[in-house]
Order: sequence, then C-alpha cells, then structure tokens
Amino acid sequence: MMVKNILESIVDKYSSEESEEETLDFIVFVSTSPECKRGMFPPIMTLIDYDLEAVGSTHLSLSKFSHIAELDLTDNLLSEWSEIFVLLRVFPSLEFLNLSNNLLHAPITPEDLEHHVQQKQQSQRPTLMTKKLVLNGNKIDWTSADRLIQIMPQLEELHLSTNNLHNPCGDEALHHENLRLLFLSCNPIDDFQDMAERLTVQCPKLEQLSLSECPVTFNGEPLTPSDPILPHLNALNLSTTKLSTWEEVDKLRGLPCLTELRVQHVPLLGDCTVHERRSLLIARLPNIQILNGGDIISKTEREDAERAFIRFHLDSDPKPQRYHELVAVHGELDPLVNIDLTPDTVVRVKVCHKDLVREEDIHLYQTVQQFKGRLQDWFGVAPQNMKLYYCDKDYVDMAGPEEMKWAQKALYTYNVQNGDKFILDEKMFHSRVRTTSRSSLGSFSPGSKFLENRSITFSISPRNGLMISSPGMKKPTTPMNKNNNHINNNNNHHPKRQHGISPKNSVAKNLFGKSQKKN
Repeated sequence: MMVKNILESIVDKYSSEESEEETLDFIVFVSTSPECKRGMFPPIMTLIDYDLEAVGSTHLSLSKFSHIAELDLTDNLLSEWSEIFVLLRVFPSLEFLNLSNNLLHAPITPEDLEHHVQQKQQSQRPTLMTKKLVLNGNKIDWTSADRLIQIMPQLEELHLSTNNLHNPCGDEALHHENLRLLFLSCNPIDDFQDMAERLTVQCPKLEQLSLSECPVTFNGEPLTPSDPILPHLNALNLSTTKLSTWEEVDKLRGLPCLTELRVQHVPLLGDCTVHERRSLLIARLPNIQILNGGDIISKTEREDAERAFIRFHLDSDPKPQRYHELVAVHGELDPLVNIDLTPDTVVRVKVCHKDLVREEDIHLYQTVQQFKGRLQDWFGVAPQNMKLYYCDKDYVDMAGPEEMKWAQKALYTYNVQNGDKFILDEKMFHSRVRTTSRSSLGSFSPGSKFLENRSITFSISPRNGLMISSPGMKKPTTPMNKNNNHINNNNNHHPKRQHGISPKNSVAKNLFGKSQKKN
C-alpha cells in the first residue's frame, strides 16, 4: 500500500502546473497570492484529514517550500517524531504548525533531538521561526513536549489540550523563556498551585493560561502579592473546573497582574442567577477588569456590585474579609426594600346575578369565554344567554359597568383587581308574531288583532268583480267600488266570454301571490 506524504499532497493540491493525464476527478486549489503569481506555493496551507503518514519527497526543489509560514496537518496519521523533525527542516520558515489529532504517542528521546540538531547543522538551515505550536489530542507527555519546544526558541503559544496530562512530577515540566500563552484544557490536572509554582520558575513570561475543563482545585496557603506566582499572568480560564468555595476564588487576588478571568459552570456558582454570579465575582475580585469575555467592567457596575455584596452579607456570620474592606469604602448600608412588581394572576372578586352574590378567586389569564363557563357552573345560565359586565371598583361610579363582548379577550386585559365586581344578566327573548304576510296591509300595525292568525284573500269572480274575503268574515254581496261596471264591461270583451264560454276553474289569488283552487 502506498504511503501518502505531505510534499506530494501539497503539489497535487496547490501546484498550478497542468498534467497530461489531468482529469476532472480532482479539484485543484488556485491561489491569487503574490507568491503564486510568481510561480511559488501560497504561504498558508491546510491538509486536514489527508491520511498523511510521512513528509515524503518530490521532484521540486525544497527551496519552493522555504517561504511557507503556516501549515495545518490536523486529523492525519503522522506517528513518528523523526518525520516531524524532517518536516521542520523542510519548512524552516513555519510560524504556525498544527499537528492536532495525529498519532504522536511515542516519547521523544534525547537521541532524536541530537540527530535533528546534527542534520540541521549539516544542511545549514536557519533557526526555526515557529511561534505557535498546536499538539492537541496526541497523548504527548510532559517530557516529550518539553524536548520539542527546546528546538523552537521563538515559540510564544503552545496548545497541549486533551493529552491526558496529569500533575507534573519531579522534573516533569515545561521550560521556555519566551512562552506567553499556554493552553492545558481537558487534562486531568487538579492542583492549580503546584502547576502555577512550576510555571512561575520555568515559564517566567507566561501571560495567559487556560485550565478549562480540568478538575482544578486550590490547595495550600493563600497566594500573597509579597511572594507572587505567575507575576506576568493577565488572563486565566477556569471554566468547568471544580471551584467550590469562595476562599478559592479569593486566592486569585494573589495573582498581581490578573485582569481577565473566565469562570463559568463551576459548582460554586451553580445555585446563583446569572446576575448574581457576575455581581459576586466583580465584588470579590477588584483586580478583574474583564469577566467571562464581556465588556470592560465599568465603575458604575463595580460600585453597584460592591454595594450589593455588602447587603448580601448583612446577615452572614462570620462575614468574609472582603465585606469589611467594602464597608470601609461605602459605609454601612441598609437593606433594600423588597418590592414585588410581579402582576397578580389570581384575584378575589364579587359576582352578582339577580339576588345572588358570590365571592370567588378567579384566574386572570383565562378568556371571557372560559370565565362564562365557570359562571354557568355557578348560576346555571347558558353562556349564549349571558350578558356580562365588569365593574371597576374605582371607576364604576364615573364610567359605569363595561360590557364584556369579546369571547377571546383575556380577563387581565381589563385590569381586574381584588375587590372588583362582575354582573351577570340574562338576555331577553321576545316571542315572534307569525303572519302569512311579509308586508303590512294598509295602516295596520304589527300588533293589530286584525292580522293575528288571519289570512286575507283577494278573488276575481267572473260576474261579481273583485272580492275580499277573510276567515270569519262574510263575503260582501256588493261590488267593492264603482269601477265594477267597468271591470264587467272589460270582461265582456274576453273572446271566450263573448261566446258564452267560462273558464274551466275559478282561480283565487291570496295576498302573497299564491294560487288556490276553488272548489
């Protein structure tokens, strides 16, 4: 099986030369950097998850790789430290090297270092320019890490997270005069003070330290400014550690230059609200200017936190030392009045229906329709027959009751208070007057007895003219008006009547235009 190597992968990915066997199976990276325009490789390269196992060789001159400043080889299969030393000789200008999640488990021996130094002297390569080295997730030990950084005199930032590093023992430690940033997250390190004392001596310029997700506790004597440890440390990450007492937090005041702190998800602050966590930490640590990555703490926020700290410990016994320090600055403070501005959700009101009055506790976040359902249980009135009124005890004399018309409106929108009143009334239903007419006749009113339960019928008689009949009334024997003779004369012109032929049936038409056959 052919071993994949770094140099060939770089040529395949970044070379602009066209091959005769070029196919569409590969995506070629094309850079527009000034180096590429001059026929050189780009200064920043990434070969993540390429299954690379060795540096390899290429037909190109190694001078084409001498200017590369950043190389990311995360998630590959590099396992031999000898290959890493070859890599450093091939890329002498590397300022950033990421070897995270490879297979660099084996320790670095003194022979490995000596061989690298000899090879470097023979090739007359310049001193390594590496300033940032990332070795996360390789299970490298303290000694191997220390030996590796010795050949990088300009190293400033080192990442050793997730390497199963325990508390250093004996001579195990990191030694580097120029190291400023150290990341040791996700390692089983639990003694902060021992680690800090070692780094104070062996990494005297350390400015930032991350121990997040380590089971760190603060043992030993309190840190004192007179005998400082980590004298240049200005940023510390203790999130997701085992800080469990305020005395441990107070020890951080012994770090003289510490101004930025991250401390979240620790047992000490588990029962506090977000506001309380921030306020208590600001009050206890006067030297901290940036907390948990937020903005710079303002003077107003610090003063408010310190005053709240005094009031928080008014009833504490014994009181912390910081309490007395702050009382000397702000004086003795009275406790604040606790005013609850949370709106009521349940109030007690009166409900009146006829002569019945009930006092009930009602929930204000129910709708008018739901409230009517409760009223039905209390008074036996169907919701569709209800007329409900709300009486505000303070304004009912001026504005009168307010009818509650909208079924889906919540009760709290009426600003119901304790002691207010609801009036339940029933709708009045009038019986309908049934007639067979859809319009009034003459000047009769809708309540006229003449129209009640009566049907008025007009009929056209061939001989007697227009007649009006009604149940319970006798048919008139005389014409209705003087125009009867005219009507009869007109009937004489009917062709059938002129020949003595009468219609087969006499048809009567009532007031509504319906036809009725007369027997």
